Formats: sequence, C-alpha cells, structure tokens
Amino acid sequence: MPEEDPVGGRSNRRKFKQIGAALHEMCQPLTTLQCTLEMAALNDTLEEYREATETGLAECRRLVALVESMREVLHQASQETAVEELEAGR
Repeated sequence: MPEEDPVGGRSNRRKFKQIGAALHEMCQPLTTLQCTLEMAALNDTLEEYREATETGLAECRRLVALVESMREVLHQASQETAVEELEAGR
C-alpha cells in the first residue's frame, strides 16, 4: 500500500508551490514599501512626501493582489481536500 501524501496529493503540492512563489514575490514590494515609508519620514517637502505616499500605495496594492491570489489557492486546495475526503469516505 503506498504511503499517504501528507500534503494531499500532487494538486495540493502544486498549490503549496504557488503559495511559496507568491510569498517570495511579496518580499520585493514589502522591502520597497518599508524603504519608501522610511524615506517619507525623512522628507522635508510636501511633494517628496506625496511621491513617497503614492509609491507606498502602489506597493500596498501589489501586496493585496498577491495575498488575494494566495487566499484563492488556499481556498481551492481546501475545497479539493474536502472533496477527496468525501470520496474516500464512500
């Protein structure tokens, strides 16, 4: 009898890889956001502060999109796992 895959099969392994890739992609916008906010705190003019704020907002939007994609992958994986559990219980 083959060993049961603790991750939940090939499909879920693919989803975990997708989440890992999205987490990796989040590092760049997070670093940019942190640097932008730190620079904004040092800015002397309203225009410099406004530019830093706009850059920070753009990076936040990127992060939100990545988090949403991760949530969707997790939602799909949980639905597939539930279906597999139901089928296994038959």
